[in-house]
Amino acid sequence: MRSMKLDIIKGVPGVQGKNVNIFKTNTPGLVKFQAGLSLTKKFYITHIEWEHKEGRSAGKAAVGAIGGGILAGPLGLIAGAALGGKKNEVSTAVLYLKDEQTEKEDHLYVRMKAKEYEALYSWLT
Repeated sequence: MRSMKLDIIKGVPGVQGKNVNIFKTNTPGLVKFQAGLSLTKKFYITHIEWEHKEGRSAGKAAVGAIGGGILAGPLGLIAGAALGGKKNEVSTAVLYLKDEQTEKEDHLYVRMKAKEYEALYSWLT
């Protein structure tokens, strides 16, 4: 994977908003962020901290249970609740960045899944 979209929680100057594109470069640890059509910034990722969390949606479980119960009776009620309340990943990561030009250090807070974290972490070496 040479690029991915990040869901930014708290950005840094020039890297803000939802679905910011990040691209791997040929230099280990150096990434290019693209926010919008033309604005790009390059940073070295010096370190990543990742906090894995999973949650269940009670509202989706209730909707699934009602729908399953209506369509298939008691067994559908159980199956609908199980499918509707499946786990969803809500993990966050802190990317420690160093600006390529100014060498100023900053933090970028993002939401990401385990596969995205593993891919991004592999870009550091």
